[in-house]
Amino acid sequence: MAQMTSESVLWLAPPQHLPHSLATLREAANRRDRHHTPPDHRHIPERDPREAVFDDYFAVSRCACAPASLLIDALDDTLAAVRAFSRHPDGSLAEPDLELAAHAAGLTSRTSLSESRTQATVHQRWIQGHRLFFALTQATVVAVRHALRAPSATGSAAGLDSAAHFLRASASALRVTASFDVQDYHDTVRPSMTPPHVPRTGFSGLWSSDHRVLVRSLREWGSAAPAKSSALRPAHRRLVEVLTDVHQAHVGVCSRFVGSGPSLLRGAEPGTQALERLCWRRRTVLDAAPAARPAELPDARDENLTLHH
Repeated sequence: MAQMTSESVLWLAPPQHLPHSLATLREAANRRDRHHTPPDHRHIPERDPREAVFDDYFAVSRCACAPASLLIDALDDTLAAVRAFSRHPDGSLAEPDLELAAHAAGLTSRTSLSESRTQATVHQRWIQGHRLFFALTQATVVAVRHALRAPSATGSAAGLDSAAHFLRASASALRVTASFDVQDYHDTVRPSMTPPHVPRTGFSGLWSSDHRVLVRSLREWGSAAPAKSSALRPAHRRLVEVLTDVHQAHVGVCSRFVGSGPSLLRGAEPGTQALERLCWRRRTVLDAAPAARPAELPDARDENLTLHH
């Protein structure tokens, strides 16, 4: 089994520069020179010092050049890294939803049973898994923006279903990221998110600029949904259900590692309590459509689809 090397910089666009169309994302995925053009990126400093600390911890750098291409390359690279250390011993994938998300973004799977598994340290697993989560968060922003601006109900539904695929893969990424012993978390991961390893106290996923823009995009959809066609209600309910799955996965990670202990951000307040309250607030931004049991999420391969403790 090969040993994973240290992380290189992951380039992402500032989320406010992300495209508003899934077609733009898929065009970037299909460009012929994608794997042959050397990167020419110019770093843009984060305006918010907390967001700068957060990006620096995960070796993320921001550039406003070609946001769709940056996102596609980030998705491709982070998916490959996580696949490498999360395969079953027989080579099969531990989280098939990651492949559905890749297809929804227009990526051709690199998956092969002949690929070797990679052994990652706890810290590498934590970093690489979160970097995949960030790329999937950006993809979700693009999909929700697509749903908001599509001229037809069919186009909006495609955006919502793509967002649901990306969110479901985000829940998978959280599970893979945290698949190590509790003691390793307390010995290695948690101390790395506190001073002097980072320059500020209260390290939190709320410092993520991608999370901030995703919440804003979901709120925009929640406000717009009542005026949209009633034909979109099943897709809306699927999105709500999958967002709940992501929150439950996050709460599950927090509960296993922290239990009733305090979060880094909230101090004395139990981490799981703070996270459950935050998750409830996040879900309320999508409460515009009537609640009901969602229909089954379509398989992206069969469609033409146009956090911290």
